[in-house]
Formats: sequence, C-alpha cells, structure tokens
Amino acid sequence: MAFADDAAAMMEVIFDSIGVPGTFSPATGDDVSLQVAVNREVVQQGFDATAWTSETTIEAILTDLPHEPNRGETFTVGDTTYTVREVMENDGYTVKVVVR
Repeated sequence: MAFADDAAAMMEVIFDSIGVPGTFSPATGDDVSLQVAVNREVVQQGFDATAWTSETTIEAILTDLPHEPNRGETFTVGDTTYTVREVMENDGYTVKVVVR
C-alpha cells in the first residue's frame, strides 16, 4: 500500500503545481472544487486522413471526484464550462476526459 499512498501524494503535488482551480458538476450530487489540467492539442482526424482538428482535454485526480466523469457532466474553469464527451484515459490515479 505504500506505493499507492506515495503515488497519490505525488499526484496532489503535481496538480498543485501545474493545475488550475476548477469545478466538477456531476449529473447528480454536489459540485466539487478541485485542481485540473486543461490541455489544448491539435490532433489528426481518422487513421489515414490529412485533416486536423483541435481537441481539449481535462485531467483530474480520481480521488478528488465522486466518480469517473460521465458524458454530459461538466467542468468549469474560470468563465468556461466544458462538457465531457468521453473518457480518454484512466490510470487509477488520474482521469483524462475529452471535452467540448
């Protein structure tokens, strides 16, 4: 259990350093204030397409959330509200979601 505790503590340190204040609004239940990382990237559409699009992801520490975010739930960062489209990654410590 020591490794899991150390990893969780390290995630807190990382998000305190690189994260920004945000609010997660689940479909049911109370809003949660937390630190999140917002990333904007240019990604290729499809497997063999030459079209590119911008994609925004939000990453948060799983233990800060009441559950893994579901499609349609929202994160608010500053004056911007982002709606969850899908979960991109969940490594057991953090979750990264694609938002619009």
